[in-house]
Amino acid sequence: MLTNAIYPFVAVVGQEQLKKALQIALVNQKAGGILIGGEKGTAKSTLVRAAKEIIGAQKIVDLPLNATEDMLFGSIDIEYAVSKGERRFSPGILSRATDNILYIDEANLLRQELLTAVLDANASGINQVERDGISFTHSVAYTVIGTMNPEEGVLPGHILDRFGMYVDAQSEKDVVVRTEIMKRSLAYGSDIQSFRNSYFDETEKLAAKIALARSIVDAIEVSEAMMQLAAQMCAQAFCAGHRAEIYLLEAAKAIAALAERNYVLPKDVEEAAMFVLPHRMRKPPEQQQEEPEQQEEEQPDENEQQDQEENEDNDEDSEESPLTPPPLDNNEDDGDGEDNSDDDKEKEEQTPDNDKNQLAPEEQIADIDKNFKLPKMVLDLGKDRNVRRGSGKRSTTKTDLKQGRYVRAEMPKIKVEDLAFDATIRAAAPFQRLREDNGCALNIKSEDLRQKVREKRIGNTFLFAVDASGSMGARERMRAVKGAIFYMLQEAYQKRDRVGMVAFRRQKAELLLPITRSVDLAQKCLAEMPTGGKTPLADGLSTALVTLGMLNKKDSELEPVLILVTDGRANAIEENGGDPVESALKMAEKIRKAKITSVVIDTETDFIKLGVAKAVAKAMGATYYSLRSLSQEQILRIVRNLDV
Repeated sequence: MLTNAIYPFVAVVGQEQLKKALQIALVNQKAGGILIGGEKGTAKSTLVRAAKEIIGAQKIVDLPLNATEDMLFGSIDIEYAVSKGERRFSPGILSRATDNILYIDEANLLRQELLTAVLDANASGINQVERDGISFTHSVAYTVIGTMNPEEGVLPGHILDRFGMYVDAQSEKDVVVRTEIMKRSLAYGSDIQSFRNSYFDETEKLAAKIALARSIVDAIEVSEAMMQLAAQMCAQAFCAGHRAEIYLLEAAKAIAALAERNYVLPKDVEEAAMFVLPHRMRKPPEQQQEEPEQQEEEQPDENEQQDQEENEDNDEDSEESPLTPPPLDNNEDDGDGEDNSDDDKEKEEQTPDNDKNQLAPEEQIADIDKNFKLPKMVLDLGKDRNVRRGSGKRSTTKTDLKQGRYVRAEMPKIKVEDLAFDATIRAAAPFQRLREDNGCALNIKSEDLRQKVREKRIGNTFLFAVDASGSMGARERMRAVKGAIFYMLQEAYQKRDRVGMVAFRRQKAELLLPITRSVDLAQKCLAEMPTGGKTPLADGLSTALVTLGMLNKKDSELEPVLILVTDGRANAIEENGGDPVESALKMAEKIRKAKITSVVIDTETDFIKLGVAKAVAKAMGATYYSLRSLSQEQILRIVRNLDV
C-alpha cells in the first residue's frame, strides 16, 4: 500500500484499547507481540497498516497465507547454484522481518504448524534451516502482529499462549461515535491528501512519543514488589506456565515508557493485565474435578425443584401456565387411557418412586428449543497423515487431487502427476555445471523431480446417537437436547458435512437416518423423534458402531465423529441378563479400540447423579460435555483420542 494513501492512526475513531495495545507492542518487542480478534469491519487491519507512519524506519512485512516453508524460512539460492554450482542460503520472509514488524492478517487461517514455527523462532531468536541440502542458522527478532475473525475459526490454546497480548476489537454501539466514523470515512474518500494533512501534527506527535519510549524502555527498572504483583495476578488467573508473568512485566515497562517514567507502578501492571491475561485465564483446578463440578450443577437443580413446587402450588389458581410440569399420573384418567395402566407399570419399572413426578408421559414428542445457544463446534483432530478426498469447509487434510493449497514438496513415490516446479529446480540447480549441455537452460534428471503435497478442506461425517428414553423427557429435557442437535445440524450444513442419526429407547436402538448430506431430512427426523421407555444404552452404542463400521467399508477415507447424547441411565434388561451399565461400558471400550473420534454430551441434571455418561465417555476416550455447561462454553472442541 502506498504511504500517501494510508489512513492516519490517530484518525481512527474509538478502539482505544486496541490503539494502546498496539503502542505497547511497537514500543517493546519483548512484550510478545499482539493478536487482534474481532468481527469484520472494526478497523483491525486499518490500525495495523496505519502504524507504518509511527514506527520510524521500521517496515511492516506481510506474511501471506499461501506462504510455503522455503518462502518463509529461506532456502537455496537457485541463481547462485546454477551459475556457480554451489549451494548458498537465500533468506526468506523471517529474515526480512528481523528488526521490523511481521504482520499476519487472518492468522487463524494460516497453517498452524507454520504459525507455531514463526512464533517459536521469534521467542528463541534463532531461525535454523535444514533443507535442500543446506544447513544455515541466523538470528531473528521481530514484533508479531496478527489479526483474526473468530467467526472464521479459532486458534488452539498453545498458540494463543505464544502471543504476548490479545485484544478483542468490538464495533462501536454509540450512535454519535458511529456517525463520526461515517463522517471521517467520507472525508477520507473525497480528498485523501487533505484528510491526511489535517492529522499530520497528531501523527508526528505520536511517532515522537513512541520513539522516546523505545529509547528508554530497556532502562526501566522493575522492583521486587512489581514482580510479586505480576506473579500474584497470574496465579489468581490460573495461567499455565510462566510466559504470562514475563509478558506482563514487559508490557508494563512499555506503558511506563509511554508515560515517560523510568520505573513501573502498580497501575501499569494492572493496565497490562487487561491485554496479557484474558487469553490465558483458566478455570480454577477444583472446578475441573468431578465432585465440585457436580456440586456446581446441583445448585440449579435445587432451584428447579423449588420452581416446580411453586408451580404445583399455583396450579390451583391457574390451570394453564407455561412453566407447569407435564401432567402427573393421577391426572391422566380424565382422557382416553386404555393403555395407561401398562404405561404406568413401565414407568414404575424404569425409575425409582422419587423420579415419577419428573418423568414425562410415554410417547411424547418434544419441540426443538431454538433458543438454545450452542457454542461454535471446532474439530481439533491433531495431525492427519492420511490422504483423503471429498469436499467441504471444515477439516484440513492431505489430498492427492490436483486441487487445494500447495504446502510443500516431497520425493515422488510413484509416477509424478503433480510436479512441484520450484522444488524440482532447487534440486537440480547445484548440479548444472556437472551435467552436459543439452541445449536447455536447465538439465533436469528424473532424480530431481519433486511431487507437490497439497492440503484442502473437506466435510466430516457426524453420527448422532440420541437417547430417546422416558427419562430424557423429564423437565422437557429433550427440548434442550433437540435444540443442541439442531444447531449442530445447522453448522453441519454450512460446513458441507454428512450426518446420520441413531435413536435408542425401549429395548433396542434404530437407525432413524442413514448417513446423508440432507440436513433438512435430519432435522425432520429430529423434530418427529418421540421419547419414552427404558434406556438401551449398550444397544445404542452397538448400533452406532455397526453403522460406522459399514460406512468405513464403503469409504475408508472418511473419518467419522460419533456424538452420543444421553443421561446415562441405562436400565433396559439385557438378553443375557447382564448388567446394562457394564454392557454399555464394554461397548464403549470397543468404540475406543476402533479409534472412532467421539463426543459425549451428558444430559443428566437430576439432584442425585449417577455419573454413568461420564464413565462411558472415559471408556470411549471421548470428549465430555454436560448439557448444562454446554450453553455457557465459548467453543465445543472435538478432540481425537491420540492414546488409542
